[in-house]
Amino acid sequence: MIENCIDLTNENDEVSRFPFISLVMFSLVALIYYLSSDLLLMAFCFCLAIAAYTDACKRWIPDFIIYLLLAISIYSLHSKVLLLSLFSLSFYITPVVLLSIYGYVVKKESWIASGDYYVFPSIGLMLSPEYAAGTMLATLAIMLVLMRWIKQIPLITVAYFTFTGFNICLLSGYL
Repeated sequence: MIENCIDLTNENDEVSRFPFISLVMFSLVALIYYLSSDLLLMAFCFCLAIAAYTDACKRWIPDFIIYLLLAISIYSLHSKVLLLSLFSLSFYITPVVLLSIYGYVVKKESWIASGDYYVFPSIGLMLSPEYAAGTMLATLAIMLVLMRWIKQIPLITVAYFTFTGFNICLLSGYL
């Protein structure tokens, strides 16, 4: 417990700014709305973009955005079969949970930030079961590649790009 307090006092409170990345993120939201005309999907992608950008700049996700993402994803369940949505959720979260367990057991390290676990269920509920695990595995693979050049890249930021990329491919007819 005392170690956590020491970590908090030594933590850097700098806020980074990435204007090009923010432009790309919010342009993808507009592209998804253009392709789908789905306000619910656009609202979810917009909130996820805010979470991803905030995590990239500050290494923190606001609670309000986490709750809003969860509310939007739960509201989207009215048009889906609940059991399939729960399968999507479990398929999406399973690879990252297994990776986290491996990191804790073998390396005695926490590889996934706690804020990521708050956002993952929302993303999992917005996917279909046949694509959920593949989307998370793509996110983890991209993370492994990017971590060679960017040591502290947030997982939610990469998850945002894979989620929106998947939806753009799906809406464009590539999947």
